[in-house]
Amino acid sequence: MELLLIAVAILAVAGFWYYNRNAKSFDVNQDGKVDVADATAAVQNVVEGVKATADVNKDGKVDSADVAVVKEKAKAGVKKATTKAKDTVKKARGRKPKA
Repeated sequence: MELLLIAVAILAVAGFWYYNRNAKSFDVNQDGKVDVADATAAVQNVVEGVKATADVNKDGKVDSADVAVVKEKAKAGVKKATTKAKDTVKKARGRKPKA
């Protein structure tokens, strides 16, 4: 459980840094002072960044359609890897792989 909390904390800090890396200081919203509004702006940057990354079909929302795209790409990747593995085994046994 402690490792999970540490991993979440590391990912949170990494996400915070990555999506706010263009800020020159902790004054994320550039209003001349560092306050709660900067923390809010930083969190909003992270949320927007994660949403943009998760919106794989680029329709402006993260929904089941994005999951379907990821699922299909994963299936295609598994099929390709399986075919390649089978061809490697056939080649090792001296048979000609499928074209």
